Amino acid sequence: MSGTAETPVVNGMAPATDASRMRPVSGVEYPAWAVPGGHLLLLWHCLTRVGQILHNPMIRQVFLRQTYFVGVMGLRAIALLAFAIGALVVTEATLLLGARNSYLYDLLNWTLVTEAAPLFVAIVVIGRSASVMSTELALMKVRGEMRHLEHMRIDPRDYLALPRVAALTASLLATTFYYQVISVIGGFAACAVLLHVSFLEQMQLLLEALTARALLFAGIKTIVFGLVIGTIACFSGLYAGNTVNDVPRAQIEAYMRSLTLLVLIDLLFALAAFTI
Repeated sequence: MSGTAETPVVNGMAPATDASRMRPVSGVEYPAWAVPGGHLLLLWHCLTRVGQILHNPMIRQVFLRQTYFVGVMGLRAIALLAFAIGALVVTEATLLLGARNSYLYDLLNWTLVTEAAPLFVAIVVIGRSASVMSTELALMKVRGEMRHLEHMRIDPRDYLALPRVAALTASLLATTFYYQVISVIGGFAACAVLLHVSFLEQMQLLLEALTARALLFAGIKTIVFGLVIGTIACFSGLYAGNTVNDVPRAQIEAYMRSLTLLVLIDLLFALAAFTI
């Protein structure tokens, strides 16, 4: 996914952007104490400009490319992870608790669907996609491509950050659902083969244990994960230094910040689930 291939030219002309709202990015540096505020500012900018994905064909094109990269190209890794975890958890839990134990399906609901699934998928996305995004944007800054965008009155936050944050969030939501389906079906199928229990009966008991509130809670958590990971990855690349040595630093910062905040946010959601 090279940033050079995304130079926004349509019939020799760049897409128009509201110049009065544009702020320079290539020359801005955030001190360490201001980085959390920078994350919030970038996230707010993306949320307020999300309509550009529909109205600007070039931004929409970047969004579709990033959705393919983050979502479609990562399905194989997600499927392997989902089947492995599903088969291991369902088989071991069924062996210990018994196929008709109601606590079994509460446990599987927690581990495979509502709580752990968004976290596992988000960790894969951080390692596979967020690091690549930060590296790509940092390279674009080092090569001067962001300055060229600003000279054409195109805000790099609109053209580079907005579609990536939106694509990562949408892809994370879709791949989390994909993970949940594969882990549940694959886990119960493996359990049926290894322990000779009823696949359909286990599926029915799990569906009875699921609640709409838990699924909604998992969906909201997944969206928050996507917004946070995408914002941190794009911020690390957009506001990286101007030398080649700053490129791997941006990648490491994006990975560590995303992983740290991911764990903290998951802890907050877990506490909220117990108190609500």
